[in-house]
Amino acid sequence: MATPAATDLRRIAVDLSYWQTDRGTLQLHPGDLGWHSLVGAERTAADLRVWSRNGKMVALGMLDGPDVLRIAMDPTAHHDDELAQQIGSDLNHPDSGVLAAREAAVEARGARSLQRFLSDQGWTAGEPWTPFHRDLSRPIGRDRMARTEIRVEAAGPDQAEAWVTVHWSAFKGTPFGDADKRRLLQRWDTMFGGPFSHLARHLIAFDRNDDAVAVTTVWSAGIGRPGLIEPMGVHRDHHGRGYGVAITIAGAAALKDMGASSAAVATYTSNIGALATYAAAGFTAHEPVADLKRPA
Repeated sequence: MATPAATDLRRIAVDLSYWQTDRGTLQLHPGDLGWHSLVGAERTAADLRVWSRNGKMVALGMLDGPDVLRIAMDPTAHHDDELAQQIGSDLNHPDSGVLAAREAAVEARGARSLQRFLSDQGWTAGEPWTPFHRDLSRPIGRDRMARTEIRVEAAGPDQAEAWVTVHWSAFKGTPFGDADKRRLLQRWDTMFGGPFSHLARHLIAFDRNDDAVAVTTVWSAGIGRPGLIEPMGVHRDHHGRGYGVAITIAGAAALKDMGASSAAVATYTSNIGALATYAAAGFTAHEPVADLKRPA
């Protein structure tokens, strides 16, 4: 196991892209690294853990906070008991530099051997997530967007303030002060110019009054591979008007234009509104999957 350098990030994203398949379980995606890069390339690299065998990456973990690790594996290693034991040992020993000796959670979708190993070590099921998938070989249904009478544009640096304002309202819902705005705009600029920027397309929806009402960012894993929607949100002043469905469809259309084979997204199973939005946007829900939690 090693912590990569910032100069390794693009190569890691390429290798991670090869692990994304329409047949497999939704796991850590290059777009997750891209969204995480709001904190900068150096910090993003410091939050990654790479497990390699004979010089080849076989598993990647991303610390999404100090006590949450999201893991992707080479699909051929999902049933690799030796790898599972090594990763599990690293997770359970604070000296390894992955997780501290306290309550923690691991997202390891599809990694059957690792899931079994951690369960045997006393880890238990946490809150379930529902993965969604949409086949992009079929018609997108852009007419649904037209019925909401919104205009969707690709957001660049000149629209960053509108984008982050909607995102703040959707996910925070508290007053958006000047200090918060400056901080988020700086992080947006960091992500926009970061090592994963070529994988992203940022979208913003405007209503008939030219008010910004919904946003999303979609991430490519390459032509013929599933793309990711991360994040998607609607301004709290504009709920209940179909804007979430419309911007999700616009995101799927953008991924199709980028050559993606499908669009994927996941949400907490308890988030009834998000479940309904993705279903209405033509996505198919798959069986919920739970993170694994280690008691304190």
